[in-house]
Amino acid sequence: MTVPAGSAAIEVTARGEVDARMRAYAEEKVGVALAVARDPIMRAHVVLGLRHDPAVKVPATAEATVDVGGTVLRAQAAAPSMTEAIDELESRLRRRLTQLQDRTRTRHRWTGVEAEHEWRHGDVPRRPVAWYPRPAESRELMRRKTFAAEPLTVDEAAYDMESLDHDFFLYTDNESGEPALVRRLPEGGYAVQGGAGPEAVAKSAAEVVLEPPPPRLTDDEARARLDSDSEAFVFYLDAGSGQGRVLYRRYDGHYGLIVTG
Repeated sequence: MTVPAGSAAIEVTARGEVDARMRAYAEEKVGVALAVARDPIMRAHVVLGLRHDPAVKVPATAEATVDVGGTVLRAQAAAPSMTEAIDELESRLRRRLTQLQDRTRTRHRWTGVEAEHEWRHGDVPRRPVAWYPRPAESRELMRRKTFAAEPLTVDEAAYDMESLDHDFFLYTDNESGEPALVRRLPEGGYAVQGGAGPEAVAKSAAEVVLEPPPPRLTDDEARARLDSDSEAFVFYLDAGSGQGRVLYRRYDGHYGLIVTG
């Protein structure tokens, strides 16, 4: 395993019946990906998960969270086998580390980048992980996250979303001051909804589609909409406060909630 000098050891956490051989393989492969980093690796944590359920087509998951000189990157993958999940994780993590090194950033913006076309289309979609089929009446809100991040442009929000390997990213638009959400499109590129208007989208270097404004809903209405639809999340404005919120479905069948501060 080769990582930048002075880097932290790779911590591997296993959930489910993940054997020692796969844990060692993950450490080796993530170490190979980390070798492209120029800055010290302050922390590298890998989580492997395996579900033994014949009905689940992609039972193996692999996630990595890496602190590269103070910048947090994240990559995740899902596959039919643990070996495939780890191999895909290495590829996704290597891509993020390469982007971090090759792109000049000013307040998270990419400028003068040789490989700029790569990010304009977004990342290669991950194979979806099946949600645990928990009955709607037994689902609970298991995680609530509130953030008060500095306002961002569409490009900056897309960059942060890609760095964290998320499929969507809730943020505050830097021009309107209103909640906005950027998400990946299955066919490539991005969609933005909320505070970012046509002018903000026109300024973006990415391929961005402007979607209709988010609805005003109560939390109960958002939950009912999520339960009745096949979407993974609902972006909405709180009916009372106008606060931006994303209610999403966790892989364990419960809910998570992200709120703008």
